[in-house]
Amino acid sequence: MFGTLRRLRPYQRSRPSPSRIRADAGAPLVTVGITSHNDAEKISRCLESVAAQTLGAEHIEVLVVDDGSKDKTFAAAREHEHKASWAGFAVRQHRASGSPSKGRNTIMDEAAGEFVFFVDADDYLGPEALQAMTQAAKKRGADIVVGRYVGVNRSAPNVLEPREPAAARDYHSGWLNSLHVQKLFRTAFIRGLDYRFNESLIYASDHPFMISAFLHAERVAMVEDVDCYFLTMDSPEAETTSTKSRVNVSRAEIPAKKQLQFLHDCFGILALGRGQGGRTSTRAGKMRADYWNRLLKLHLPMLLLRKDDDAAIVELAQQALGMAELYGAQTQRSRLTDGAQMMLDTLREATAEDAADGGKLTAAAQRVRTDVRGTA
Repeated sequence: MFGTLRRLRPYQRSRPSPSRIRADAGAPLVTVGITSHNDAEKISRCLESVAAQTLGAEHIEVLVVDDGSKDKTFAAAREHEHKASWAGFAVRQHRASGSPSKGRNTIMDEAAGEFVFFVDADDYLGPEALQAMTQAAKKRGADIVVGRYVGVNRSAPNVLEPREPAAARDYHSGWLNSLHVQKLFRTAFIRGLDYRFNESLIYASDHPFMISAFLHAERVAMVEDVDCYFLTMDSPEAETTSTKSRVNVSRAEIPAKKQLQFLHDCFGILALGRGQGGRTSTRAGKMRADYWNRLLKLHLPMLLLRKDDDAAIVELAQQALGMAELYGAQTQRSRLTDGAQMMLDTLREATAEDAADGGKLTAAAQRVRTDVRGTA
């Protein structure tokens, strides 16, 4: 916990690289920051979608940061340098880290645009995405713009509507349905956050970043009438040797302790927010309760169902219960939904040393997931 809090340090901007390719002396409107790893077969589709933006390439800076790919991703990206009249274009590569966090921090450091949009190289943009989202940002004075996601062979993490329309003017629990980082941010805003992407996290590194961003944002705008971001996942039938390294990391055999490490950052950020007083403190309190609901009724059941043996299931449940006790899920009980409350009770009952029961955990996870789908 204390090591995590020490990482919540004020932002210090590094000097831009002298090798930056600039089309002109004017600042671009938006920097599209693309992180890649072994995406040689897909990065061209991604970059072509950026070049096709109705906003115009002359307003777009592209910064690709590759995480030590062993295929031809780096070369494939550089081929697009002269395929559009970019406001700027650069490709970086560093030693493989196993996470997009290092690349995203590089993008934050080097972006010249008024706005930054984080993109994964295996995804792509709808043609009107950047025009619609930058217009929304300027019209609303927004720090964050959430565009409509389209899932390809997977679900789409769109913001859920608030139960009360008035709540749309400020934070509401539906924001936490969309903790992916593929959004438009005002560059000055994310550089001013006290949190940067944690480069030691190998899973869910976007969760703490988005919690920090949503916690401190003055305004968040939604673009719901334009397909902005196509979030992709290979279907099992389409998997090839080159795509096996791109499988969803939550399906990998990550030790439970490392898989849930991101929660230390998430709840550390919210604890700091509670101590700041005023609107930030109030929002942090609401987010803490809402995030426990999300974890217990959505995220944890998904992770449990992806484990393939009882020992791994029980280990993950034990770690999750430890987190719940450490970060006060029980104190949020009055605000937990029925599904979240059932999941918390099952964690406690099915992880006891004399009654460890992976089957019971899996059954509870399945019931909670079914209930969530039924009420979505």
